[in-house]
Amino acid sequence: MFRQTQNASMAYAGIFAVIGAILLIGVVKLDIAPMAFPLAGGFMLVGPAFLAGFFHVASLRAQHRPVRFTDFFRGFRRSPAALWVISVVCAFLFLVWLTDAAIVYSLYFGTVPVLGSLELIAGLGEGGRLTSFILFCSLTGSVLAFMIFAISAFAVPLIFSRHVGLAKAVGTSVRAVFGNFGVMIAWGVILTVGIVGSILLFIPLFVVVFPVLAYASERAYRDICV
Repeated sequence: MFRQTQNASMAYAGIFAVIGAILLIGVVKLDIAPMAFPLAGGFMLVGPAFLAGFFHVASLRAQHRPVRFTDFFRGFRRSPAALWVISVVCAFLFLVWLTDAAIVYSLYFGTVPVLGSLELIAGLGEGGRLTSFILFCSLTGSVLAFMIFAISAFAVPLIFSRHVGLAKAVGTSVRAVFGNFGVMIAWGVILTVGIVGSILLFIPLFVVVFPVLAYASERAYRDICV
């Protein structure tokens, strides 16, 4: 699916890659580079809100219709109100996550600028506060991420494709996740490693990883719920 829509998919994902790059450069320039980790992880909370474009394109390809870049945005225009509710919840939890991460950051590092650029990578090898900060953020962030994952993994495509009501879609998604718990946890780990890893290690790779995982999520929905 990605290869059939490669240029348009990469252009759409590139929007978020550019935003992510600006945010990461910003925290480095402000000498609060450890905040790059919670920022990258936070994408796992808001990512589901951006999937409507990929699902719309996937439906066009299933009908053997051509795909253009603007089709990604038409997917949002055609989204039912329930999908916007999930998007608002994702945005709210993202803000909660950033607030918590900032509080934890202040407890670990105070208000003194720390670790501007390459010092960040060196600091990982030294252990201490930076490693502890990342581990603590990962633990707390994984709880919020799993909540969003369980709610949205199948609710988003159900709402988008079948216009299922919000409560029914969320209930179906949660049951599907827990009914296939081992597989879905493994898939959640793959999503996290792929998305967060591409953002932190080589952000241009994000424009490939994000669309591929989005289309894979759409296929998982069709295998389980259709």
